Amino acid sequence: VLATAPVIFRAAQPPPAMGGTSSQPIDVRVTDRKSLTRELCLRRKDYESMQHRYVVEGLTNQQENSRNRVAELLHRAAIRDPEICQGGENSQVFMEASMLPLVISFLFGGALIRCFEVCPLWFVVYYKTLDQVFSKIDKGFKQYYGQSLHLEYARTDWSPVHVAEAGIRIDRILIARVTSHHVNHCTKVSYGYAYKSGQLAEEEENHNNKGYEDKTDPFECSFKFDTFSKGTSRSFWIHKDICRFHGDETRVAATQNITPVCVNDRIEIAVNLFNAMGLVDVDRVRWRPLEIFPVQERQCPIEQELFDWYDLDSFQSQSVERLQIPDFFSVQLRHISTEYAGIDVAVSRTQLRADAQGVVPQADRILGSRFEVLPRSSPIILPLKRVGLQHDRFTKIQLRQGDSILLYISQGGKMT
Repeated sequence: VLATAPVIFRAAQPPPAMGGTSSQPIDVRVTDRKSLTRELCLRRKDYESMQHRYVVEGLTNQQENSRNRVAELLHRAAIRDPEICQGGENSQVFMEASMLPLVISFLFGGALIRCFEVCPLWFVVYYKTLDQVFSKIDKGFKQYYGQSLHLEYARTDWSPVHVAEAGIRIDRILIARVTSHHVNHCTKVSYGYAYKSGQLAEEEENHNNKGYEDKTDPFECSFKFDTFSKGTSRSFWIHKDICRFHGDETRVAATQNITPVCVNDRIEIAVNLFNAMGLVDVDRVRWRPLEIFPVQERQCPIEQELFDWYDLDSFQSQSVERLQIPDFFSVQLRHISTEYAGIDVAVSRTQLRADAQGVVPQADRILGSRFEVLPRSSPIILPLKRVGLQHDRFTKIQLRQGDSILLYISQGGKMT
């Protein structure tokens, strides 16, 4: 249940994609394993009909019930009398549709995730309720970005947070198709938010109690991406730092923060709703107007520190590090060239090109992320990273045949 990798279904001659047009060459229906689990549960049994609800139909239809008796039953339903709230096996009274959102607000976090593991009925009902609670986020996204980003799919995701004490994060994932409105421009999507519980929520309340009430949301989260024409070969950089003075937490490669996308690709935006700082107030998640900027060259920051690049033989003679050409990803990623630079820290710059289709076998072990190469004409799903973060969500990175990668690897340095 806790798996997070997306599953993509493709057809050779499909109908139009959800929210797409008949010109779409490949039907892309996006779902994750949690959504797939829900779908498989509903195929087995109609669990949604087993959820507790106020039942008056059968009671009011009985001939022996007088008019006064029917009026009494309808009154009991109006005041939500628990005695006429009924459900199937494993369903509980507090799982009635109007009660469960209140229950979820108290359980949010690890306790809520445990509820998904009770039985198929609980999984289906709780998942549906989360969709209802977060629907206002989806509607706001459509309202602000409907012409530029066509929302095709929304789901709730949760994943473990690897810290000293086991934690969890919960996100509302929005998957939108990129239209041609802002080709050759950089687009910024952002939203303001505030916390409902946790230390930051208490600090805001104390701030407001002192008479400094500010109607603006105290926090903002933003995402940026560059849009190119359909069929354009993309290029982006990846930096893997394996210097000796770093710990294991840096073993995951950093990727370019501003993601290049093409028209008809799908972007994945994660609205974080629960983390170590507390629970976000859904009612205070407010989307901001779209911002457009000129496209600029996206260069790895390490390039600003290095100037002279050499081939392996020339650089090895002046370095104490044991170097090798990082041709680890064939046949999916074809090695083009490798250069070296640096003094105390040796840095390699390798150009790779997506060539053969399929999952890149060594990428997970070496780079800490899963990579997959798809056909040249295929739309791909691109998770966006929050501005300012080196790492955000750990998701699969999809490439198209012809895409290029500049892989930087830093190694060496002295232990302190």
